[in-house]
Amino acid sequence: MDHEAAINRLQDLQGRFLSDPERGELRSYDVAEILAIVRRESRLERIVEMPKSDGAAVRFRKRGNQFYLERDFDQALVFYNQSISHAEVGSEQLGIGYGNRSAVLFEQRDYELALYSIDLAKKHNYPERLMPKLLAREVSCKQRIADGYSKGTVPKQRMGINVDTNPRIPFLAKGIGMSYDAKFGRGLVAEKDFNPGDVICDEPIELCALEPNLLLSSCNQCSAELVEMLIPCLTCPMVMFCSEKCRELNWQLYHRFECAVASKHFISSFVTVATHPRLFFYGLSQFGDDLQAMMDYCEAEVSPKHNPLEIDFANLNRLEVFKAFHSFKPASTPEMSNEQKFVASVHYLTYLQHPLVRSIISTDVQRRFFLRSIQDYINVSTSAAKSVNDLKGHNTTLITPIVSLCNHSCDPNATAIVHRGRTKLVLLRPVRQGEQIFSSCAPPWWDSDQKEEQVILNFKCQCVVCDRESDAGRQWRSMLKRPFPKHAIKNMDTLMAVENHVDTHVAARLNAFQQFFKRFAVLHPHAALGPCLERYCLLLNNCSYTEDEALLRARLQADFC
Repeated sequence: MDHEAAINRLQDLQGRFLSDPERGELRSYDVAEILAIVRRESRLERIVEMPKSDGAAVRFRKRGNQFYLERDFDQALVFYNQSISHAEVGSEQLGIGYGNRSAVLFEQRDYELALYSIDLAKKHNYPERLMPKLLAREVSCKQRIADGYSKGTVPKQRMGINVDTNPRIPFLAKGIGMSYDAKFGRGLVAEKDFNPGDVICDEPIELCALEPNLLLSSCNQCSAELVEMLIPCLTCPMVMFCSEKCRELNWQLYHRFECAVASKHFISSFVTVATHPRLFFYGLSQFGDDLQAMMDYCEAEVSPKHNPLEIDFANLNRLEVFKAFHSFKPASTPEMSNEQKFVASVHYLTYLQHPLVRSIISTDVQRRFFLRSIQDYINVSTSAAKSVNDLKGHNTTLITPIVSLCNHSCDPNATAIVHRGRTKLVLLRPVRQGEQIFSSCAPPWWDSDQKEEQVILNFKCQCVVCDRESDAGRQWRSMLKRPFPKHAIKNMDTLMAVENHVDTHVAARLNAFQQFFKRFAVLHPHAALGPCLERYCLLLNNCSYTEDEALLRARLQADFC
């Protein structure tokens, strides 16, 4: 069965288990019923695995060449990456794919990134007959950099942690703890006062799952959006990585359980991304593939108050990270929907077609544990994972041990910035000792493009903005329209003048926002502050992105110039 037909069949099957007001209330199926239907009708076993193929690599490269000639460089990069991912190990097609990618990057004036791809081409059998052209491009890149045409290697503003750090958690500010309450469950709390602009967390992403459309433009381990420098899996043509380090780690954690069924996994990802089964295999790998040891731990009673902040991340033991993930219990756990049971069934059947998985999960008891774990981790993923959409609406789902503790509010006091395989938490306004720290999983109240809650969130929001029946919610809404002091209006006008002036340095703009929100914290929330908060968040994101770009170019210059 070809991939398009398999995707359509799976999505049609999924539709039978989705709620539809026109069809009336759908009865609740037992997971065993849904599993039997999926096993019988999905035909997952008929999906032929796509091997690496030089023929396919040539076809994708030729399509990339067409886009290159049309100067559609973004599309050319996508097809060159497809060529790279399909090229057989040791063949010249891999080197040619890297060489062609370097040509696109040269045209885009990304000279450091072009040098990286040139180096990969030379290391992967780039043919001698084409070598003079590649070497000439290498010389041109270095000359352009020497002549000052680099896009820059010095960040306009550093966006790393700017307060004292926790010695056991080097990516977290000192003075951040964990709280627990019945309404929100676990959460991050300030144990001392913090100010606007404090970067309190800069955490590497530990586990991710990508939509199919992102598999050849983002790293399968850390989710970094680095279409310009990805390298392929050595065995399958379905995923890519931003570095050798990520490729090796991903193999250890879970890709070795996916690689032999990569095409089936790709197709099942059109139903949902695989964060929850990956969490299972993340755990299995930490138990040294000893399923019985994992079962003994997971089936014991675990305290819902297990504190990830007690893990020594300076001397990382990923078994402790898994235990923190596994012990996560959402504040409320609704009954599992038919769709969630369908998703669990699809992933269960997909992974069990992998010979390695079948050799480890071989008895009925073990298979029941596997299915039950996938179902449990759907709840964990729903509550703890963060979904990030790119500009085209493609989704990446992330789980990080510490940032996952940060609860959602439509009136956040922090913003989460996800970029290049890391998640930063930056405070938007003063946070006093004892206050919980919130970020937003959806457009906050001030966002001019705010969408309906039910479209964005996969849970019922209980924040002060959405809880319209409580005294706190009514008080919050009443504060939006209270009189705004004249001296605050004058200061806000000055702030926006600084922000809009083309010659204002980024550091001065950030400082202006931070001082304004610190001085007028007592006026929050107020409708007049909304545009300022929106501009401040955009500025923080831009600063983080441009810093990452500049530091990457600096590293590549050090390596190749």
